[in-house]
Amino acid sequence: MTRMTPSEAFVETMVANGVTTTFGIMGSAFMDAMDIFAPAGIRLIPVVHEQGAAHMADGYARVSGKHGVVIGQNGPGISNCVTAIAAAFWAHSPVVIVTPETGTMGIGLGGFQEANQLPMFQEFTKYQGHINNEHRMAEITARCFDRAQSEMGPTQLNIPRDRFYGDIDVEIPEPMVLDRGAGGEKSLDEAAELLANAKFPVLLSGGGVVQGNAMAECIALAERLGCPVVNSYLHNDSFPKSHPQWCGPLGYQGSKASMKLIAQADVVVALGSRLGPFGTLPQHGMDYWPADAKIIQVDADHKMLGLVKKISVGIHGDAGAAATALVRRLDGKVLACDATRDERAATMKAEQDAWETELDEWTHEKDDFSLDMIAEADAERAEDGSNWLHPRQVLRELEKAMPARAMVSTDIGNINSVANSYLRFDEPRSFFAPMSFGNCGYALPTIIGAKAAAPDRPAIAYAGDGAWAMSMSELMTATRHNIPVTAVVFHNRQWGAEKKNQVDFYGRRFVAGELEGGENYSLIAQAMGAEAVRIDNIDNVGQALTDAIKAQMEEGKTTVIEIMCTKELGDPFRKDALSTPVRHLDKYKDYV
Repeated sequence: MTRMTPSEAFVETMVANGVTTTFGIMGSAFMDAMDIFAPAGIRLIPVVHEQGAAHMADGYARVSGKHGVVIGQNGPGISNCVTAIAAAFWAHSPVVIVTPETGTMGIGLGGFQEANQLPMFQEFTKYQGHINNEHRMAEITARCFDRAQSEMGPTQLNIPRDRFYGDIDVEIPEPMVLDRGAGGEKSLDEAAELLANAKFPVLLSGGGVVQGNAMAECIALAERLGCPVVNSYLHNDSFPKSHPQWCGPLGYQGSKASMKLIAQADVVVALGSRLGPFGTLPQHGMDYWPADAKIIQVDADHKMLGLVKKISVGIHGDAGAAATALVRRLDGKVLACDATRDERAATMKAEQDAWETELDEWTHEKDDFSLDMIAEADAERAEDGSNWLHPRQVLRELEKAMPARAMVSTDIGNINSVANSYLRFDEPRSFFAPMSFGNCGYALPTIIGAKAAAPDRPAIAYAGDGAWAMSMSELMTATRHNIPVTAVVFHNRQWGAEKKNQVDFYGRRFVAGELEGGENYSLIAQAMGAEAVRIDNIDNVGQALTDAIKAQMEEGKTTVIEIMCTKELGDPFRKDALSTPVRHLDKYKDYV
């Protein structure tokens, strides 16, 4: 036991867990602990808004695999974090949110910045620790850090502000590092038997492959099977794009090659994936999920097994360890699919090539509304010389110019969703999206957090103009604190994702979907201390990204690339989300 203050115990427990970076806004509620961050080797990066801080902690955790830590002033500083913690929850990020609270003698009196902070996060945390006695500061702080890793998600450490003070005798706990196993022997044997008899197996590589650092093990299993490998939705970094068996992502705006190949599967290995509903919906007019296939699902969280899709075998285990165990069981065996290895490889190659050719030729959307918007853009060009670019052409040019080892975060929106077809990676921990929570304002702060964790890697955010306006103030965090990033803003003057529903279901009656304020986001970025360029020529898109990355990596500069896009819109998130409107009152009879 060592005599120290609770503030010292809190800080020393963070040090024991390897914390060197935190995100937040300073506040009196935790100032006694914050005062000793620096001598403990902990940097507090002050942000513009606490939601940005929590997104940064998420990005930091996702790229590093370490804890991301966010802290703020009690009450409003903490409530500002709820949305970002929800996003981290669905990304399974080991984020620890430290929530200083009103002092114990003032709780319930309606004092300044008082709030009941535990219920705010109960749905989006794996564990909630509350310091009801300062003698338990190190114990409960350590448990929050342990559970964030073992439970694979955010945890909350709630500390009444008067609990930072006093004298305690304490031993700082060592971090608890768990060794996850491959799963039960019986389920692994059953899975191996299914794979041995499979004629057209397909491997679905999910987020568990990334989080478990299991890329090599995933590749080994894929190569033993000689099978197509598809990325689960928004986990485009879960298998290397340069590998001949990579076929691209499933889900919204994903790869037709992946969808056509998995549709042929008689056995699917879902490695480290919860098989979320949004990632297996019909797309591109294809209901591609193989209804009659045997499904082997591997997940470290047993509650996910069979939750969304009917499965034949559920393996409660680590993705990498399970893949290794399956390869070991298949070693020395002649598999049913071995005889068709070359034939299946040719089928893969044909589908991959066909999809790439289609993307090359798919320069713009072809639905009636988009064609009307293209005609409108052409008319504007003839009238005043303005030039608006096709989003798909822009995304293809950005893909071609994407630097090696790039990290990319995408926001929510129509163009960002279409980008799913064009974002490919060779390295894990490279792609960050708000996952199932789907909140706008995600991309910029998240990539700032990722860059803080990996300053040697290029960091790029994609955002539409609507989502961009929610978090663009965090440019000041990047420029003030020398965390250089590059942001691509698709300026199409609309809330595109939701507006698409008004096109499809509401007769193009646009309510609150337009963003026609004449904003110049490049000038706004310059006012915040960033470099900026506005692009309205397709030939300049790739070079703009190349120049921005050079400025980021060599000169430490943050750059905003504002790209002027037409109002054409890709397919909606899902076509079954709305029903055809019905009106019974006469005054609404035309609103159908």
